[in-house]
Amino acid sequence: MIFALTDETYSLLCDGQTPENIDPQTYRFLVSLLNQIYWILGSVAGSFLGGVLPFDTTGIDFSMTALFVTTFVEQWTSTRDHLSALTGVGASVLSLKLFGPDRFLIPAMLMITVVLLAVHWLRGRRNE
Repeated sequence: MIFALTDETYSLLCDGQTPENIDPQTYRFLVSLLNQIYWILGSVAGSFLGGVLPFDTTGIDFSMTALFVTTFVEQWTSTRDHLSALTGVGASVLSLKLFGPDRFLIPAMLMITVVLLAVHWLRGRRNE
């Protein structure tokens, strides 16, 4: 199901709240399937309509920022362990300062991955 992962699928499945009397694996599969269908239908419709209808895209670039802020706040309020959120913010700010706005994303992702893998490894060793 990793190939079905989208921002929306992640947001819906992240809280782990499966409706009562529904198998969790079936629920996750159906949410992922429906989101993929919506993505494909929306992309095809947007491709056809985008060439025909005039559309002013001024300000639309803010929508991704708003999406990530909303996802961040939702995850922050739904968990007590804020290490991954703080790691993401810290690594992003550090990478932005070191590499600039055009080249910060990959170094930030690498830093986040290394830090979270190290923490996971250290917590596993502590529990042994």
